[in-house]
Amino acid sequence: MVACEEKEPGQPVAVMVERFDDMKILRWMSPSCMLIVTVMLLAASGCKESLEPKGPYNQALVVYSIVSNRSDSLFVRVYSTYNPPGVNPLETTADTDIKNALVNMTADSVSYTLSNVVIPRTDKSRYGTDINGYLARPFHYSDGTNCTLTVTSPSGKASASVTLPGSGLVEATNGFILKAPDKYDEDIAARVRLSSVTQGYLLRIYVEFDAVVNTRKVHIRTEIPKAIRSTSETGFVYDYPILQRKMMDPVPVYEVVFFGLDAYKAFLLDQVALYGEIKLTSATFIMTQVEINLYKYYNIANGFLDQYSIRTDLPDYTNINGGYGIFGAMRDDSVVVDLH
Repeated sequence: MVACEEKEPGQPVAVMVERFDDMKILRWMSPSCMLIVTVMLLAASGCKESLEPKGPYNQALVVYSIVSNRSDSLFVRVYSTYNPPGVNPLETTADTDIKNALVNMTADSVSYTLSNVVIPRTDKSRYGTDINGYLARPFHYSDGTNCTLTVTSPSGKASASVTLPGSGLVEATNGFILKAPDKYDEDIAARVRLSSVTQGYLLRIYVEFDAVVNTRKVHIRTEIPKAIRSTSETGFVYDYPILQRKMMDPVPVYEVVFFGLDAYKAFLLDQVALYGEIKLTSATFIMTQVEINLYKYYNIANGFLDQYSIRTDLPDYTNINGGYGIFGAMRDDSVVVDLH
């Protein structure tokens, strides 16, 4: 047993280390005593191995593609992994995109061979070149389509499969509140019905209104917040919808999503302060469904990016066989509410 004792006011009273089943257990101790014991244990361990922050390098393909009904175009980006000279990957400023790959997509019984395409890069602070990718257009799919992507290049071969979400349904339960919120005291509600393939979903509401800017009539479309909360710094902040997991219970046919009435009222006051008098014209409820691969990728990539986490690593997820990256799918369904 090891013990230390300090009697000064505000100092710890005791630290005890006991043996229990051949293991030393630190029952309780002060920070100062913990430091002493830690140094003693490290010295006793005799560890002489140096820390190497870089793991082993593995050259492989990196593939990114998201299938969506937002467009009749399918884009695929193909890269190779790279080994930065130091421990900071941002030191590498030469893009590693692969321009000579053979990229094929099969959607049920229809096969597509994608062609090379160059996409303008808006931010060239790191990479000075435009984005090289692969394109299939027109690309159409139906509900529940099974898609398989294959990439073959001198750097290797990779493949992935995904099942696309089927049609969903979104209903503006009390959309009339958006027209005259001061007349009501209930939150804005919507019912959504999701595809069996869906793992997560996101519901957003966009309002459209007419305003006068510099003597010209303009039409504005903007997203409304989901909630409002008080802060000591700015008074209040808006919270906007985020991707959420579908209920695991298969019994409910619908899920209900609420938007705070107080948040909507404050939002309208902001628009009036910005534009002067406004005239509401319509609101669009947009529901986005994502399947399991895209849901996992999004949540793992964003799961620890918060002000409370002490993690310094970034977990990863991939469904690419023979490489890295993500091949996922999403779809939008919407309904419009007239606010004239």
